[in-house]
Formats: sequence, C-alpha cells, structure tokens
Amino acid sequence: IPDVAGAVLSRLGNAALAIGLLLVGAGLRLTGVRQAKLMTGFFLTVKLLALPAAALILGRWVGLGALQLQIVVLFCALPTASSAYILAARLGGNGPLVAFLVSAGTVLSALTLPLWLGLLHYR
Repeated sequence: IPDVAGAVLSRLGNAALAIGLLLVGAGLRLTGVRQAKLMTGFFLTVKLLALPAAALILGRWVGLGALQLQIVVLFCALPTASSAYILAARLGGNGPLVAFLVSAGTVLSALTLPLWLGLLHYR
C-alpha cells in the first residue's frame, strides 16, 4: 500500500469509532425501550455479568494463567460495540433499542468492569 493510501485509511479507521458513537447517540430513542424492559435487562445482564462469569469459570477450569484469564474475562465484560447499532439500523433491526443497549451497556460497564477486575485479583 502506498504511504498516502495507508495514511488515509488509517485516519478513516481512527474516525470510525467516533462516528459510530455519534450515530448511536443520534439514534437513541427511549420510547422503544419502555416496551422491551425485560428484554433489555436480560441482554444487559447476560452481556455484563453472565458472559464474564462464564469466561472466569471456564478459564479457571481450563487452567489459564493469570494474565490470560484477565484478558479473557475483561474482553467478555466489555460493553457492546457501537458497530452493533450501525448493523441493526442498516439491516432493518430495532436501531433505537440497540442504541439504548450500547449506551446503557457502556454506562453500566463503568460499574461492572471494576467488579471483574476485583474478582480477578482474588485468584
């Protein structure tokens, strides 16, 4: 790849995260969430609590080292990426609900990530 093309593609890639987050914010509507409270709670609980717990249990069962276990558990505890909203909106899914899930998951992960970090230190 020529240097100019590499620089342009690198800048576009760096901007993709910011653009995705802006799109999530623009697509955020709370009206659809009221109808799907149970489903929203279920998805957030699975993503932020159940998935990292399963990773922790399976990682310890397999015998992962401390660093590898931390990487696996924290990767599973991360909130949903903004690209999920972009895919939902472009493919005819419930974009506002996905935007809320991404936003709420990001906010709630500020509480759950320290929890998982604390649990990982008590090996």
